[in-house]
Amino acid sequence: MRILILTAATGGGHKRTGAALKEAIQANNPTAYVNVMDALEACGERFNKTVTGGYHYMATKVPKIYGQAYKMADNETPLNSFMDKINSQMSIKLLPAIVAQMPDVIVSCHPFVTKMLGTLKGKGYIIQPVISIITDFAGHRAYIDEHIDKYVVANDDMIAEMVVKYKVPQQKVFSLGIPIFPEFYEKPDKNKVLAQLGFSPELPTLLIMAGSFGVTDILAIYENLCECETEFQIIVITGKNQKLYNAFEKLLNREIKEFDIAPEDEAESKKQSNKVAEQIKGTFKDTTDKIKESFKDGISELPFVHYTRTTNKSKPTKLLYFINNVQDYMHCADLIVTKPGGLTVSESLAAALPMAIFRAIPGQESDNADYLVRHGMAVILSKGHSGARMIESLLSSPEQLEQMRRNCQTFFKQQSAKNVYGLIKTTFEEWKRRFV
Repeated sequence: MRILILTAATGGGHKRTGAALKEAIQANNPTAYVNVMDALEACGERFNKTVTGGYHYMATKVPKIYGQAYKMADNETPLNSFMDKINSQMSIKLLPAIVAQMPDVIVSCHPFVTKMLGTLKGKGYIIQPVISIITDFAGHRAYIDEHIDKYVVANDDMIAEMVVKYKVPQQKVFSLGIPIFPEFYEKPDKNKVLAQLGFSPELPTLLIMAGSFGVTDILAIYENLCECETEFQIIVITGKNQKLYNAFEKLLNREIKEFDIAPEDEAESKKQSNKVAEQIKGTFKDTTDKIKESFKDGISELPFVHYTRTTNKSKPTKLLYFINNVQDYMHCADLIVTKPGGLTVSESLAAALPMAIFRAIPGQESDNADYLVRHGMAVILSKGHSGARMIESLLSSPEQLEQMRRNCQTFFKQQSAKNVYGLIKTTFEEWKRRFV
């Protein structure tokens, strides 16, 4: 069986989903040919940079506007029609890459890609079964197309949403969870991991996954946490955010009282987002001025940010850059401070790790956060000192954390990647019986 998994780089979750699914397929069927391809790259470098750069800029620099656009695209609005039109036009550029792979089944891990595949299938350019994996904890119209054969959703709540709101036949919807790597199911020796960090197994452990946070945001959170009277220890993982890692190193150096933080290099993302903006402004003749006004060319360069330490208090802290065993730290932590991306949420649930959500981006992140809070698996942090007090309160309440852990175990979908492979296999067998 030949399986083509299509992803995109608007956020890391889509690609990690594809990689985890590939690993599960090959583990269960070593003879299967599996290829993970970036569909937006296949459509051309210019289109890929426009979409990914525009997404990054909007989501991080104008999140409220991004949230408005996200909600508008979830309804029958000019924005929804515009996005459908763009995806339909770009689908032809994706077709040669699909044909070259000769897949038996196509899996999409991204809404734009799902729309392209729906267009190609509707026009008869591809006949293979197409499965769409929704990589968040709530649905969105961007994932929906009548020609998609099956949908994988992250939780049971989404089944009714898909059927009632988006009119998807229920037999097409499978609540299997978002594929993650099998390492997250494994539980290391917690005390051994803590000992390697020089930490005490007796103290509560807070994990901060800070790679997507603003630098000054996370430095302020950390200093507020250091002001808490309760004793606990902190692991900070910055991922590949070198600027954040460097700034945090300076903050942890007690001899440095103040320092400069270099501004982000935003030139490329602004350039790409402005291209998208021009198209959108020409499309929304009857849309609110607020959205049009949000897209302005020529944003001036950001100055260096001067950061001054606000406290001399400290907590036992381990700072880590990009690591390959993040699951070990999730399993030894009592609480995680994180952004609620679909993959991070799924990995935290696998580790039965309660979540404290920091500044969810309006749109899919806020939808994910709503789901987690509704089922008692997370809290949404307030700003400033009150957010630190919320964390302190949770770490001081073993009973509440234990209940949140049990809730994570209740709502987590076990063996998601393996079960999605099972769906791929049965879907292909059904298709083969009908058409081959």
